Amino acid sequence: MDKDDIKLSDWERIFLGEVPPEFILEVIVRICFIYIILVISLRLLGRRMEAMISRGEMVTLVTLGASVGVAIHTPERGLLPSVTVILIIISLQALQAYITSRNSNAERILLDEISTLVENGRLIINEMKKSRITHERLFAALRLKGIINLGSIQRVYFESKGVFSIVTYSDEKERPGLCLLPEADQDFRNEVNYDENFIACRNCGNTVAKNNLPHRCSVCDVNEWETAVKNNS
Repeated sequence: MDKDDIKLSDWERIFLGEVPPEFILEVIVRICFIYIILVISLRLLGRRMEAMISRGEMVTLVTLGASVGVAIHTPERGLLPSVTVILIIISLQALQAYITSRNSNAERILLDEISTLVENGRLIINEMKKSRITHERLFAALRLKGIINLGSIQRVYFESKGVFSIVTYSDEKERPGLCLLPEADQDFRNEVNYDENFIACRNCGNTVAKNNLPHRCSVCDVNEWETAVKNNS
C-alpha cells in the first residue's frame, strides 16, 4: 500500500480493508468451520488440555492459534492447509503422549522432572534456583493453602506442569518453623504465636534452639535469623 492511499477519512478501508463486503459473510462461514474443527481437535487431544498444560501442550495451543488465524483473515488462503496443520499437530501430540506413557526417560526429557522445593520444613535452595522459584512465589502458594508455618510442611513438589503439590505432616506434633507471612504485614505477624525457644533461618527455614544460635546457618550458610512460629498459629 502506498503512502498516498492511507487516509483517515477512508472508513471503508479502515473497517473492511481491501476486501469486498461479501468477504464478511465468508469470514463468518470460515470462523464457524474453524471453531468446529478446534472443538473436535481439543476433544481428540483429551482432558489434559483442559487442565494445567505442559510445555508441549502449550506449543500445541499456540500452533493451533497461529494456523487458524491465516485461514480466517486471508481471502486468498483456503481452509484445507489449516486443517492439514491441525491434523498434524494432533498426531504429534498423540505420538508424544504415547511415547511418554511408555518411556520414563522420554517423559523426563519432554515434560521435565519434578523438583522437591521443601523437605522436612526446610527450603531446598539449590532446587529453587534451578526451577527459578523465588521465596515469595513459593510462600504465596503456601499461604493460599492456609499455611503460615514452614515447619509444618513435610514436602513441596514443583510438578512438571508448573503447579505446587504440598504435603503437610499428618500428626499433631508441634514443629516450630519459619513464619510465611509477608514482612509488610507486621500487624498480622504480631498476632501469631511464636516459640521463643527456637529461631529459624530466614533464607532456608532451618530451625535450631535459640541457646545454640550459630553465627551462620549450617544448611545455607546465611546469617539471618528470626524467632520461629509455632505449629498451629
